[in-house]
Amino acid sequence: MISETVLAKAKEFFPDLEIKYKDESTLMKIVGVALFFNKSFMTNFTTTLGSTIYFPNRKFEQLRPLSAIVILLHELVHVHDAKKWSRVLFSFLYMFPLLMSLLLLPLLLVSWKIFLPLIVLSLCPVPAYFRMLFEKRAYLVSLYCTYQLSVKKQFTSNLESASASYLKNFKDSSYYFMWIFKNIDKDFADAVVKVKAGQKPYEDPVFEMIDKVLKVC
Repeated sequence: MISETVLAKAKEFFPDLEIKYKDESTLMKIVGVALFFNKSFMTNFTTTLGSTIYFPNRKFEQLRPLSAIVILLHELVHVHDAKKWSRVLFSFLYMFPLLMSLLLLPLLLVSWKIFLPLIVLSLCPVPAYFRMLFEKRAYLVSLYCTYQLSVKKQFTSNLESASASYLKNFKDSSYYFMWIFKNIDKDFADAVVKVKAGQKPYEDPVFEMIDKVLKVC
């Protein structure tokens, strides 16, 4: 389990922060069905809505305590960005362009022959630029946190392997093929070099929060 000390430090920045579990949430079970393209949504992915972070289950934290901390800090980047942009705008940008399919629903009242081809077209996987940006920020923080914890806890971290695993999520169905272009590979490769050199992968005020939470881990 993530320690109360770590949660208390995180709540200094986000007082309404909550930890919940997907296998105990009716909402997450419904979302899991809707996200049919991500078969491991309920078991391998952690999801944040507003200031609530949903881990797959309680055992996930117990069996992978250090991974749980890295994931928590990853999700705190999303909480930070949602507060910075506002939850409504952040959610819209994150779900764009898939969210645009909802605007087509009124066409169903006009003609299903018009609605059907347009809705199929709108649901085709297309690059999701803003989702990519938000996830890239969070996954680069994951690399940074993995390295910092490896130094602190004295274990060996394979950042190249972790980077490859994260990049896979950008290009497969996990996030609906949000960014299949190779330019993102360089961003992660550069980040690995920076992190190994004791630097931050990018400059941003979010690291003030990240570093303070890491100190109590």
